[in-house]
Amino acid sequence: MRYIVDASVVAKWVLPGEPHQVNAVKLKEDYVSGAVELSSLFLAVEEVANAFCRAVSLGRISEVDAKGALEALGDLGVELHSVSWSRMAQVLGVARELGLTVYDASYVYLAEEMKSTLITADDTLSERAGKRCGVLHIRDY
Repeated sequence: MRYIVDASVVAKWVLPGEPHQVNAVKLKEDYVSGAVELSSLFLAVEEVANAFCRAVSLGRISEVDAKGALEALGDLGVELHSVSWSRMAQVLGVARELGLTVYDASYVYLAEEMKSTLITADDTLSERAGKRCGVLHIRDY
């Protein structure tokens, strides 16, 4: 099974005390063992780094640990995709249709394009993405 994983799930692999963290870590372990395939967007790197930056500011994780975690996430080898300018025109349509940010719509577009299931911890994204692609909330993994 191939999943498109968004930043809301990836951040749970590292940040302590996150809701549904057990499920997120199981997904990561399944990926490492080869039981599932994971792809994401290059955008996820920036989104996760931003979540870690906020967590450092809140004292949830040290800056050293956040930087180390970013390196370790890179070492996992999750396949990352970009969205070209021409594809972004399609993403904009998805965002407008589903009432999502362009960022979230980019994950929907990638899942649709790759004929994969989107896995997210975002309630709104989970509810709306199903109109365009397969979607699974991490709580149900």
